[in-house]
Amino acid sequence: MNLLPTDAEIFFFASAVSVASFGFLFYYYFSGSSFIKKVLKSGSGETRYVIFQRLLGAFIFGCLPFVIIFLSATKSISDFGVVFPNGESFFWILILSIAILAVNYSNSRTPGNLKMYPQIREKEWSLQVLTLSALCWIAYLTAYEFLFRGYLLFSSVRLLGLWTAIVLNTSIYALVHIPKGLKETAGAIPLGILLCFLTLRTGSIWIAVFVHITMALSNEWLSLRVHPEMSIKKARK
Repeated sequence: MNLLPTDAEIFFFASAVSVASFGFLFYYYFSGSSFIKKVLKSGSGETRYVIFQRLLGAFIFGCLPFVIIFLSATKSISDFGVVFPNGESFFWILILSIAILAVNYSNSRTPGNLKMYPQIREKEWSLQVLTLSALCWIAYLTAYEFLFRGYLLFSSVRLLGLWTAIVLNTSIYALVHIPKGLKETAGAIPLGILLCFLTLRTGSIWIAVFVHITMALSNEWLSLRVHPEMSIKKARK
């Protein structure tokens, strides 16, 4: 049995680390540039700017790894956890989603949360903005988890072993949360370890994807519901 990694495995690991590190550096630098902010920020809500950030992230973190896998012709996305979830996956999605909803509900009224969320700072949210924001969250977080719990995690396990791969994955995952503050950076560590473990246990990224989407959407909607300066625009009769 050949225990040495193949050239293809080394390539996928190197490209995954590159996208997860340099991809995020480019993402934060480009989306945070003064020129981009000046062009896209509209009024006080900054809707276009936030939507642009999420779509840019979806492209870098999702489309770029997908293109690399497709062009390599040696592996498919199923080798990186994009497979239909099994019964255990659905069980963990349900349990973790309930826990997240409870935490987000209790945290939604805190000043620190309302200062950051919702990310779109519109005083009146139309149904169009609400829907567009949700769809962009889904696209961004699906790509985000495909990169971390799919491309990076599965490509690193073969070379590094289970726990070293989880430590690497969680370390980068925590580092990219630094711009969001110490609280989210610290919280990313236990969540990252748990999601890595469950992903490898089930062979599927969908626990991580659905948990992350549930976290983002429930936090946005709960924060919007209780925010003293925001509301959902009522439809005209």
